[in-house]
Amino acid sequence: MINVLLASSDKAHFSDMINAFQDHGIRIDPVQTGDLALTMVADSRYNMLITDEDLPDMSAKTLIERTITLNPFMNCVVASTLSSNDFHEAFEGLGVLMQFPRTPGRTDVQKLIDHLNKIESLSKK
Repeated sequence: MINVLLASSDKAHFSDMINAFQDHGIRIDPVQTGDLALTMVADSRYNMLITDEDLPDMSAKTLIERTITLNPFMNCVVASTLSSNDFHEAFEGLGVLMQFPRTPGRTDVQKLIDHLNKIESLSKK
């Protein structure tokens, strides 16, 4: 079971994504700040963090750096307006699983689920 933590001060950008996760039976809990997300990550109940590019108290990069210190196996996804090249430069070495558009939808969730399924099948081999 995937438990997703969503860090964003603007939940409206993620309403389609949240509905798509719920349709797949995946729990998603929203928080509005990076600090609250870190508190929740420390709880170890979550195995995926989806974060907005900019949070009120820190950047997505800072949140991910702190998250992987707490849980190096946490899957992370960033909703970002950066170009693919700029995104790669900004998040290189942090193990970010995927870039979502600023307002992710059902197709983005399906791509993520397909990607996770592919990783799971490879790890079983």
